[in-house]
Amino acid sequence: MASQKDTRLSIRINSALKQAGQAVAKNMGLDLSSAVTMFITQMVKDQGLPFKPTSLPVETLQAFKEADHPEKRQHYPTPTAMWQDIL
Repeated sequence: MASQKDTRLSIRINSALKQAGQAVAKNMGLDLSSAVTMFITQMVKDQGLPFKPTSLPVETLQAFKEADHPEKRQHYPTPTAMWQDIL
Protein backbone atom coordinates (compact mmCIF):
# COMPACT_ATOMS: atom_id res chain seq x y z
CA MET A 1 0.00 0.00 0.00
CA ALA A 2 1.41 3.38 -0.97
CA SER A 3 2.21 5.82 1.83
CA GLN A 4 1.36 8.86 -0.29
CA LYS A 5 -1.58 10.81 1.12
CA ASP A 6 -3.69 11.49 -1.93
CA THR A 7 -7.25 11.60 -0.60
CA ARG A 8 -9.26 13.34 2.10
CA LEU A 9 -11.62 11.69 4.58
CA SER A 10 -14.46 13.84 5.85
CA ILE A 11 -16.66 12.66 8.73
CA ARG A 12 -19.20 14.31 11.01
CA ILE A 13 -18.89 13.67 14.74
CA ASN A 14 -19.90 15.36 17.97
CA SER A 15 -17.59 18.34 18.64
CA ALA A 16 -16.94 17.28 22.25
CA LEU A 17 -15.93 13.81 21.05
CA LYS A 18 -13.57 15.35 18.51
CA GLN A 19 -11.96 17.57 21.14
CA ALA A 20 -11.58 14.63 23.54
CA GLY A 21 -10.03 12.55 20.76
CA GLN A 22 -7.62 15.35 19.89
CA ALA A 23 -6.57 15.59 23.54
CA VAL A 24 -5.89 11.84 23.75
CA ALA A 25 -3.97 11.87 20.48
CA LYS A 26 -1.94 14.90 21.61
CA ASN A 27 -1.05 13.13 24.87
CA MET A 28 0.29 10.30 22.71
CA GLY A 29 2.33 12.70 20.55
CA LEU A 30 -0.06 12.41 17.59
CA ASP A 31 -2.52 14.59 15.76
CA LEU A 32 -6.04 13.31 15.19
CA SER A 33 -5.40 12.67 11.49
CA SER A 34 -2.47 10.38 12.32
CA ALA A 35 -4.53 8.56 14.97
CA VAL A 36 -7.37 7.95 12.48
CA THR A 37 -4.85 6.76 9.88
CA MET A 38 -3.42 4.31 12.44
CA PHE A 39 -6.94 3.10 13.26
CA ILE A 40 -7.81 2.45 9.61
CA THR A 41 -4.42 0.82 8.96
CA GLN A 42 -5.00 -1.61 11.84
CA MET A 43 -8.57 -2.24 10.68
CA VAL A 44 -7.30 -3.19 7.21
CA LYS A 45 -4.54 -5.38 8.70
CA ASP A 46 -7.01 -7.21 10.99
CA GLN A 47 -9.83 -7.22 8.43
CA GLY A 48 -12.07 -6.00 11.23
CA LEU A 49 -12.29 -3.40 13.96
CA PRO A 50 -9.22 -3.18 16.22
CA PHE A 51 -11.45 -3.54 19.27
CA LYS A 52 -14.51 -5.55 20.27
CA PRO A 53 -17.60 -3.34 19.99
CA THR A 54 -20.28 -3.80 22.61
CA SER A 55 -23.63 -2.34 23.43
CA LEU A 56 -23.43 -3.32 27.08
CA PRO A 57 -23.53 -0.58 29.72
CA VAL A 58 -20.19 0.45 31.22
CA GLU A 59 -21.29 -0.89 34.60
CA THR A 60 -21.91 -4.35 33.12
CA LEU A 61 -18.52 -4.37 31.40
CA GLN A 62 -16.90 -3.41 34.72
CA ALA A 63 -18.76 -6.25 36.46
CA PHE A 64 -17.40 -8.70 33.87
CA LYS A 65 -13.87 -7.48 34.57
CA GLU A 66 -14.39 -7.81 38.31
CA ALA A 67 -15.78 -11.33 37.85
CA ASP A 68 -12.41 -12.36 36.42
CA HIS A 69 -10.91 -11.76 39.89
CA PRO A 70 -12.91 -13.88 42.38
CA GLU A 71 -10.52 -12.93 45.20
CA LYS A 72 -11.83 -9.35 44.96
CA ARG A 73 -15.54 -10.24 45.07
CA GLN A 74 -17.65 -9.27 48.04
CA HIS A 75 -18.72 -12.29 50.07
CA TYR A 76 -21.71 -12.41 52.39
CA PRO A 77 -22.43 -14.78 55.27
CA THR A 78 -26.15 -14.90 54.46
CA PRO A 79 -28.53 -13.88 51.66
CA THR A 80 -30.07 -11.34 54.05
CA ALA A 81 -26.69 -9.64 54.49
CA MET A 82 -26.29 -9.48 50.73
CA TRP A 83 -29.72 -7.89 50.25
CA GLN A 84 -29.05 -5.38 53.02
CA ASP A 85 -25.86 -4.32 51.25
CA ILE A 86 -27.59 -4.07 47.86
CA LEU A 87 -30.56 -2.11 49.09
